[in-house]
Amino acid sequence: MTRFLPGWAGALLLAAAGAAAQPATQSATYTNPLPLRLADGSLAESCADPSLLRDRTSSPTVWYMYCTMDPVSRKEREGSGWKFRMMPVYRSVDLVNWYFVRDSFDQRPPGLAGPKSGLWAPEPVYQNGSYYLYFTVTDVADRHSPEKGCESDSGIAVATSASPAGPWRPAERLVVPPRRAGAGCNFHWTFDPDVVEDDQGDRFLYYGSYGGGLFVQRLSKDGLRVEGDPVRIGAANRYEGAEVVKAGKYWYLFASSTDCCRGPLTGYALFVGRATSPEGPFLDREGNDMAAARVGGTPVLVQNGNRWVGAGHNTVFQDAAGQWWTFYHAVDRNQGYFSVEDKLTRRPLLLDRIDWVDGWPLINHGAGPSDTPQRAPSIVAGQATAAPPVPAVSPTPAAMPLWTERFDGARLDARWNWIRPQAAGSWSTGQPGLRMATQQTDLHVDTNTAAVLATALPEGDLRIVARIRLDAPLDCCAKPVQGGLVVMRDDDNYVKLVELAHDGLRQVEFGKELAPVERGYPRYGNTVAGTPGEWTWLRIDIRRAGKEERYTAWSMAEGGNWVGGSTWTHRLGSKRRLGLVAMGGAGHAVTFGEVRVERLPP
Repeated sequence: MTRFLPGWAGALLLAAAGAAAQPATQSATYTNPLPLRLADGSLAESCADPSLLRDRTSSPTVWYMYCTMDPVSRKEREGSGWKFRMMPVYRSVDLVNWYFVRDSFDQRPPGLAGPKSGLWAPEPVYQNGSYYLYFTVTDVADRHSPEKGCESDSGIAVATSASPAGPWRPAERLVVPPRRAGAGCNFHWTFDPDVVEDDQGDRFLYYGSYGGGLFVQRLSKDGLRVEGDPVRIGAANRYEGAEVVKAGKYWYLFASSTDCCRGPLTGYALFVGRATSPEGPFLDREGNDMAAARVGGTPVLVQNGNRWVGAGHNTVFQDAAGQWWTFYHAVDRNQGYFSVEDKLTRRPLLLDRIDWVDGWPLINHGAGPSDTPQRAPSIVAGQATAAPPVPAVSPTPAAMPLWTERFDGARLDARWNWIRPQAAGSWSTGQPGLRMATQQTDLHVDTNTAAVLATALPEGDLRIVARIRLDAPLDCCAKPVQGGLVVMRDDDNYVKLVELAHDGLRQVEFGKELAPVERGYPRYGNTVAGTPGEWTWLRIDIRRAGKEERYTAWSMAEGGNWVGGSTWTHRLGSKRRLGLVAMGGAGHAVTFGEVRVERLPP
């Protein structure tokens, strides 16, 4: 008979017994999401912001997984609310089956975290002969803040332990204290720590998020504070969740973008750049800087139209055979929430293989998150289990031209008609094309005021391509000025691919809106694609998939290469139309140099 011990000790004993009971044999395959078993044997449903650590003392090797503070099961409640586990820890001997060990803390560290603080994005590290656990404190205790009474003064904390299983002892001081963005309770987002060590033994701490951007700073020898000046490596309002690894001669920055947590409309995605130094700059395949106004970043893990959306916030590692892999979280679009009312998104744990092709990472052969059986990682040195890589799918299959419009005449072709026409004198045709002044209008949820120049689309699988220029300065704009393509059934059901200028950032946004939705569900979600140029090519590939269509975004700065983006599924049907928009804020302009529609092959 098993004796159940109270609190974390019982959970630790059960986890150890469960892991030890498994022989150190190779799991042949796995299917996402991975199973994480709680102490009672039930499955945890979420492991947001996963991070991995190998036990340096165990034989066979034991791995530990750390997750952000969140609910993990619909069954777990505290009083009338959800039970938020404080960075739960799991262990595994095969990297596939995971068993609960304990929560990193049984309460928010007193004197360090505020009473409502989240403890996010744990980063476990072995250094100085001990285990360190870096983590985000979203609301630091007042004694660590330059502004008392705030709940948005985040910082990076650290705890230490003799074992990767804990118990963890928090340091009294923050590694990175709150950083002011303005007066009062206006602070940069000091989130998502990541630690690396270079060949000389120098350590670096990465941190930051949308509010202020991503930074890297040298870490002291004792690992308890940062030193020197921070270096920006990721643009504000674009990236979070830095994960940096060295492969060959380069350092690679993986970073996630857009909203992590919009249930079935989550568009979170993973991007990558590389540098010759851990302090950057990190450039993508096209040479664009991930910290620039025209923000760089090569999409490396994007949703593909299967059950998984919102893939990101990853950790990268090598298995016993030297094969590279990544753990990350994603959202099942069919079961996106723990609770719609509380907007609690379920983020299960996923795993996919990384191959290095021409010096760049390729996750799951470039096909997006996997949802079919995959060969499992190796737990035996020299015993590779993953199948050999296959080439990525060609980004530009041949298509048959249907029509091309360059808007070089004195008037619009008869195929075009206005939905809410532009004001008189606000648009013109000729060389270099159709010029539309941006208006202080929008096409978003219940705000349907934007003028749309529309034309009917034929049925079947199509490719839509447009060459555009957004005439707005790089430091633009207080409102999100945008121009580009909309494929729509009506104002509330569409996908949108636009160049966007907002808060000094220039990027390509790919959005989806739908209605009606169940009460409490979002109607709009977005993701981003490649880097725009002075002139930018936008492309949407449309393929029928059962009862829905799959809309895949591509973009290309003129003179560059096509960069693939995410896929949204929708049901726009045979009445879909192509629309051109210029909206968000007045005083700028969008020029459409060319628009064409092509037939995709079966």
